[in-house]
Amino acid sequence: LGHSYGAIVALQNAVSHPGAATQSIISSGVGARRYIDDVWRRLEEFEPAELREQVTWSWKRETEVRTQEDVAEVMHAQLPMQFGDPFDPRISEYEERTGHGIYSPEVLAHFAAEGYGGIEVEDRLGVVTQPVLVLAGRMDRTCPVGAAEAIASGVPNAELHVFERSGHMTFVEENEAFVRVVRDFLNRHLAHAG
Repeated sequence: LGHSYGAIVALQNAVSHPGAATQSIISSGVGARRYIDDVWRRLEEFEPAELREQVTWSWKRETEVRTQEDVAEVMHAQLPMQFGDPFDPRISEYEERTGHGIYSPEVLAHFAAEGYGGIEVEDRLGVVTQPVLVLAGRMDRTCPVGAAEAIASGVPNAELHVFERSGHMTFVEENEAFVRVVRDFLNRHLAHAG
């Protein structure tokens, strides 16, 4: 299971090493760089306008982070864009629960400068042999539903689930439904993995 950038890694792994995993879960990811490049257009449209400058600054700052504190500041500034509701009270709850996380400023700065790995696998998704669950939030401004639909239609044994009341943070915004969908997928395919 990979979420966001982790979903890009998990998808690249599924394409590069078909069948190496018994199952893969791609949560809020993309299979082509054009979706990430389009974030800048989506930032221009981000509402509310009073948060737009803060969120845009945070994306630009990713290439300049040098310390754990820098990354934490960028993540804090971006969270309103990552939730379907930019004022969702779960944003502060999420930050409180994850506030002791350890960040890697070198990794973020490097991959932000390099187009987040430059993933381009949509034309190779047909090689994936394991079952794949593709998860997306209807209101995701970072990895839009269209990216998830392209992945699900390209992988032969894929299932798509769209969380209708979520942005990028589906596992926070619709936690119970997220866990239920993931558990159901794993249980159904675990029986066939043996």
